[in-house]
Amino acid sequence: MLYSDSGLAIDPAIQSCELEACLELGRLDGSVAMCPPTVRQLLALRSLRNLLVSALAGEGHEFTEHRFHAWFAGLATLSDEPALGKRDPRAICETILTELGHSSWHELADIAPRFKRALLAPAAPCGLGGRSGTDHIDIRKIIDGAHGLVNQLPPSPHPLADLRQVHVSLGESLLFAPAEPHYQTVLLGPRNVTVERHAPPPRWAVEMVWGERWQRSGNLSVALPFPGLIRADAVNTITSIDPSDWCAARGMIAMALRDVTHRLRQSIVDAGAACKRIEALQADRRASSRAPALLELLDGFGALRSSQIEILLDATRLGVRAILSGLLDSGIVARIKLSGVWLFGTTLSMRQLYPVSCNASGGFAFSPAAIGEYDESMADIDRLLARYEHGAADTD
Repeated sequence: MLYSDSGLAIDPAIQSCELEACLELGRLDGSVAMCPPTVRQLLALRSLRNLLVSALAGEGHEFTEHRFHAWFAGLATLSDEPALGKRDPRAICETILTELGHSSWHELADIAPRFKRALLAPAAPCGLGGRSGTDHIDIRKIIDGAHGLVNQLPPSPHPLADLRQVHVSLGESLLFAPAEPHYQTVLLGPRNVTVERHAPPPRWAVEMVWGERWQRSGNLSVALPFPGLIRADAVNTITSIDPSDWCAARGMIAMALRDVTHRLRQSIVDAGAACKRIEALQADRRASSRAPALLELLDGFGALRSSQIEILLDATRLGVRAILSGLLDSGIVARIKLSGVWLFGTTLSMRQLYPVSCNASGGFAFSPAAIGEYDESMADIDRLLARYEHGAADTD
């Protein structure tokens, strides 16, 4: 059912997108409500990981998923780039995990404190963009601001009308509206170059708490986080006096809801398939084995080191070593060494974090997809250097 607003005629394509978005939301709620406990647990793990990644990216940090897990395990920095002007990523994750511990979604509330204890990433050194002491306070204020903004919205029976209103409120908010650009001098080779920086508004916080609103209103049975739900371009145009801008913003909001709910539904499908694989593997093991719990962690969240697994499973070092040994021998778990420490990842997932294959010596061989991604990244760097060299030649 479409919602009416301002009496303007809506493009049929936008109407169609809105209908698809509402249909996807209904399907998502049905899928979540019908989830077996094991699938919902795996969904909670994936939702937690995706929210942390989305929040860090929303704060301006640039990294790959591989780098995120290495950083979370305390084996690398999150990025090779200096974190000038960015909040400490550890402070961001710690504060989010504390907040998720109070979620009405009990599976998420249960695992968040355990992952906070398993967060081994170092705090950013003071003076390099991390102000570890004050960043926790800043992130707490952002999350509280998101709760305040969402809670002050008037009740709305229609999810798209609700989203339209939150986009309007974000544009009027001092905390979440687009910030003015600032200029920063960076060293590029032998030259000092002034670049324009745009501090990204922390809209990830609204996406994190939005599911609580829809759970209370009856649109969802579970308070799912919704990374990607808020469209910056829609925030910028939703209050435009130009009817075409207003209609375009309405279409953007519908597309965001449609795409996010579709991804969440696909995550449920993938989680269900993974649970079936884990259950099938358990048939050949003793009933008391903790291997399924470990596979659930690795498939849901991603690669972990053994000391993190000890915390998350509340197991001894010898116990974790015994579980991993059997899973490694069977090929269900693979490992890679970083900074002298092994990171373990499952091979069960349909969407593997480390797309690798075993070579004849039992080690790792990167897949064609991974090599292609690396080559593409190197090509981007080459193009950037070429532009810089061309510009330098013009000024010499």
